[in-house]
Amino acid sequence: MNKKKLTIENEVENSGLSGHMQKHMLSFVVFLKDNGFSVESEDDGNGWKIIHMDECVGHMNFTEAGIWIDTCDFGNSSADDVLKESTWAHVRRCEYVSSGGKKCGCGSQPGFNKTIFGKQYENLCFAHLEFMNPDAKALENIKKLMLLYKQNKKII
Repeated sequence: MNKKKLTIENEVENSGLSGHMQKHMLSFVVFLKDNGFSVESEDDGNGWKIIHMDECVGHMNFTEAGIWIDTCDFGNSSADDVLKESTWAHVRRCEYVSSGGKKCGCGSQPGFNKTIFGKQYENLCFAHLEFMNPDAKALENIKKLMLLYKQNKKII
């Protein structure tokens, strides 16, 4: 019996997300693909990787309705105040540090030190930014971050 390969679009449509959230997530997937990002299933089948130029820059999971952004280095990049504030509000610290040394599973213990839009952070998780149940405004800011990542990648 052949099992049909699950696409990200099928997973969103068959997830437990509300119709409104499904619409936002599907729109985000289209944005990614239209802007040169690919979306591939995680190796363990639990979620999706956001890939650009063979580099994993983030993850999506529709069980939790979350988007995590990894290895993007926004350092002292310029951005408007709204994008900066939104990004800073979603910084994710390594739970290893806040839990008194218990491993959180991110693999970055005790965390990374990073500058994000000019603001220094210590002990960040591998997934530096975490957006849970993002609304339309948060998704617009994530899109801006993805475009900024692409722009910075071309400069490097």
